[in-house]
Amino acid sequence: MARLKVLAFDYAIAGGPDLRPVPCALAQQDGILLQALLADLGAVPGIELRTLPAVGDTVGPADRVPGHRSSGDWLAESVQAADAVWPLARESGGLLEGLSREILRGGRTLLGSAPGAICVAGSKRAVARALRDGGVPAVPTYSPHASLPEGQGAWVVKPDDGAGCLDTRLFGDRAAALAHVRAHAGMDYVLQPFLAGDIGSLSLLCCDGQAWVLSCNRERFAMRDNRFHFIGSTVNGLDDVDGALAGLARQVAAALPTLWGYVGVDFIRTASGAVVLDVNPRLTAAYAGLHAATGCNPAGLVIDLMKGPAALPSATIPATRRRVVSVDVDSFDQPWPAS
Repeated sequence: MARLKVLAFDYAIAGGPDLRPVPCALAQQDGILLQALLADLGAVPGIELRTLPAVGDTVGPADRVPGHRSSGDWLAESVQAADAVWPLARESGGLLEGLSREILRGGRTLLGSAPGAICVAGSKRAVARALRDGGVPAVPTYSPHASLPEGQGAWVVKPDDGAGCLDTRLFGDRAAALAHVRAHAGMDYVLQPFLAGDIGSLSLLCCDGQAWVLSCNRERFAMRDNRFHFIGSTVNGLDDVDGALAGLARQVAAALPTLWGYVGVDFIRTASGAVVLDVNPRLTAAYAGLHAATGCNPAGLVIDLMKGPAALPSATIPATRRRVVSVDVDSFDQPWPAS
């Protein structure tokens, strides 16, 4: 039987065209996730694995293919040499959506969510609207010119099209939040009321409007100068004794039915229940600890989904196989200039 040729690469690490500068913390996460994905895919039987060389690599292993960084067709030759492609990129700026469309135009299997779902997830306003329309409890999200609810309480300001918690700030009241937005009129910000509770994430397998929970994770943040800084993810750090988080996962998948493969969902577990904060149609930090935390090869499970939704596991991962694994990142850094 012919081996399945899989191309897995990270856009930033491979030095794709029009690459924007990214902070060192995100560059560090990109490297960790790519190495974890390549290790998992390399352990899947019947896979012929390839990746793109990192910027500056002149000689690499035989399983690497040349990158084309000088023009828009930098990826086309590598995609055509594969049967399936797993791109790693941020959804901000339409980057992941554009890569995904290019892969599909090349007639290859995309090991990720459909471009339409990525487009929605890339906008805080759009994803909040889609979740609300699907009956999913989500953090209220407002445009600066919208009528904000009255009352006391802190507010969070973040870019509508942002990656992670970059440029996400906490203000003590609505007036201070709006003053910051007015002082940065050129930025496309959204405002969200601050909700107290545990910040967590779900690592999911999604296919055709269905979802299966791989792990419930505790997300760790620090505050400096009223800005959120992501510190890391504790995989299997939260429990779901009553199944409420699994139910939330099913709601998200039903509201965004073209999510596919690995998906991360950020949420806040408040006193009145969990509400969705964000949907990430890509690998999240928790992925790096997922194999060790569950005893399952998550990349292998995604490859199985090529057979359709029937390949979704029929039972939860037994508690005896679950471990708590910490994925730590260094978030207090300076911007990293793109090459």
